[in-house]
Amino acid sequence: MDAILYAEIYLICIVFDGMLLIWAGRSDTRSTSEMWLRRTLMSFLFNFVSNFFFTVFNRIFVIDGAVIPLSYGFKTLYFMTLAIGVFCWCGYAETVRHSPAPEKGSIWLMLKICLAIGLALPVLNLFTHWMFDFGEDYAYQRHFLFQTELAFLILVSAVCSVRLLEAAKRESAPAHRAHLYLTSTFPLCLLVALILSCAGEAVPVICVCVMVEMLCIYMGTSRYQISTDPLTQVNNRQNLIGFMDYKLKNHTGDLYLLMIDLDGFKSINDTYGHLAGDKALVELSGVLKRACGPVPKRPYIARYGGDEFIVITEGTEADIRSLCESIREGLKEVSGKSDTYQLAVSIGLAKWKDGMDHKALIAAADADLYQHKPRRKV
Repeated sequence: MDAILYAEIYLICIVFDGMLLIWAGRSDTRSTSEMWLRRTLMSFLFNFVSNFFFTVFNRIFVIDGAVIPLSYGFKTLYFMTLAIGVFCWCGYAETVRHSPAPEKGSIWLMLKICLAIGLALPVLNLFTHWMFDFGEDYAYQRHFLFQTELAFLILVSAVCSVRLLEAAKRESAPAHRAHLYLTSTFPLCLLVALILSCAGEAVPVICVCVMVEMLCIYMGTSRYQISTDPLTQVNNRQNLIGFMDYKLKNHTGDLYLLMIDLDGFKSINDTYGHLAGDKALVELSGVLKRACGPVPKRPYIARYGGDEFIVITEGTEADIRSLCESIREGLKEVSGKSDTYQLAVSIGLAKWKDGMDHKALIAAADADLYQHKPRRKV
């Protein structure tokens, strides 16, 4: 492939990635997963730029005496940013999986070690030339460490991909489940790139595969955001109604709806301000996510409006009461760390019965909520 056409392909990828990065940066929400998505886009933007300049100075504007240093510099940067991009995608995958994921634990330690290895291999090449070097007429030549680097990055991303697939199987929300499945395809793009790279350096398959994958993930993220409450990062009311219409026709066990109301929310707003009220809602949504996380088939969580949340799940009555207790214990733990307001909730419970539509089920839980609200019981 002509060097100019090769550079043009990278330039197109740079433009597309830059556009996605700008659009992601203009998002109204600032969730942890969006932060990792922007990091991923930024990493691959530098990746495309480094290979673009490598092509320019190695093949188009050849400057005697500077070709080899520039070529080694840009190509080394290319492989390092590729490793960083894969690490950032793993971070994005983990935060999407956990919504958000705590950046600690064995998986994060493994990813950091893998990042260090991914960065070390291109640097090692500067001394050994085991990954690439340059022959006659500055021709770029790959060696065994090139395939090793790509295979290593595929393996690392595959670990996170498997975790995404496991989470998708437990996810009750169709929109989130679809997003998890879409995100998990990232290692496949690297695998395709590795296979097609056997055609030679003349085909810029890695950048094209990665760019297509980034475009798909961004579109999937945008679609997922439409169904998500921007403040609390749980499903919004519009998505709730659609899910309930689906779930009422497609459940295998007893179906329960929990209507959860934050006690004293108006007082928090009046006393500490609306920003504190927003923080209280975010803390409550976090408690709901953590309480619902261990449940085998993850319950569906949505913000119904104001300080009211809805949880829909299948199980026995004992399971539901255990879940309610976990929610209350989680709020006690959060409140124990606060020197201002204390968080508590009232929970209304309704069990689906034949003939109920979503309005009737919500109304039943709402009625139960107001019966128990004064004494805060389920």
